[in-house]
Amino acid sequence: MDVVIAAGDAAWESAAIREVEGSSTLRLARRCVDVADLLAVAQTGRAAAALVSAELPGLDVDAVHRLERAGVRVAAVGADSGRCEALGITRRLRLGALDEVARDEPVLPASPPGRTAPVIAVWGPAGAPGRSTVALGLASATAARGVDTVLVDADTHGGAQSQMLSVLDDVSGLVAACRAANQGRGHEVVDHLVEVDPGLRLLTGLPRAEMWAQVRAGALDVVLAQLRSGSQLVVVDCGFSLEPGTGPGGGGRNQTTLQVLGQADLAVAVGRPEPVGLARLVRGLHDLSEIAPGLDTVLVINLVRTTLGWGERDIRATISRLTGLEPAAYLPLDLSGLDLAAVSGQAPREASPSSPFVARVEVLAGLVLDRIASTASLAASGS
Repeated sequence: MDVVIAAGDAAWESAAIREVEGSSTLRLARRCVDVADLLAVAQTGRAAAALVSAELPGLDVDAVHRLERAGVRVAAVGADSGRCEALGITRRLRLGALDEVARDEPVLPASPPGRTAPVIAVWGPAGAPGRSTVALGLASATAARGVDTVLVDADTHGGAQSQMLSVLDDVSGLVAACRAANQGRGHEVVDHLVEVDPGLRLLTGLPRAEMWAQVRAGALDVVLAQLRSGSQLVVVDCGFSLEPGTGPGGGGRNQTTLQVLGQADLAVAVGRPEPVGLARLVRGLHDLSEIAPGLDTVLVINLVRTTLGWGERDIRATISRLTGLEPAAYLPLDLSGLDLAAVSGQAPREASPSSPFVARVEVLAGLVLDRIASTASLAASGS
């Protein structure tokens, strides 16, 4: 097995090099001077494993994630278990037994599973079908039912939840949480949640779209894991695009959406009822089925109004014929209620509890909770 060593002048480096050079199992491919060098070598495919110092400057959660994603097994030499756990390194080695890195399984036993809350990804195609409004309405409804709910604004194209709820903070909760997670301080993730209603906490999104590169894939994994272990339900407001791209860690701006959908227990797909909106929804559902095959999906038609000249039966027939799916909910366009919520900085159910939109979302919340309860129990009682 070809290995690289990135020790950052740690005391064990010279001994490790001698051990690898004398091993019949390992072969030294390169001695890396820093994390950038290590990541560059990983992308070339020249190494199958990396022996690293957990104190190597620049080594963080995202770097470990990118190495493992590139097929490089990361093993820390002479490191304490706490530091390895914080960085997401599951293999620890000692001098004299470095060839254990050739084993397939991690050297460290897996941590015992804690309680894990289900994740609901609220997604929809381009064209402003109302993803954020539906996500907020759904999260607010589940919180009102006694379910400890976290709402995450993960739309890297145009986060809106903080403005909708009058949380006017220039600091992005998502970026701050990812930054803490990336430095091995995953326990600080919950410190960046803002309580907006009883039982409902918000992780605010990006104040500027160009900040998307600060949401690193490895760190986001840690953030989601922390939120799942510290709540009963996680509702994520996703971006619209499902196109893979390039960027830090090989993801691009849409990596966050793809990552959330890949981990979601349920997707709520939101579409518009007019011809252009339905066409985009049909194409988007096809793309979603390729990106996340097998993902349980609840289809929601938003902004339904009588002025279109066709009703729920017509919409149902069209979508069913083109996708094989039937909408689970039709949410009416209630301009007065939604406008009141927008100007007051409240969730629709708080600003206009008698709104027909709110009434339909309440029914949707019950349906969604029933669906996820059939495949994954809530983290604690309260559903």
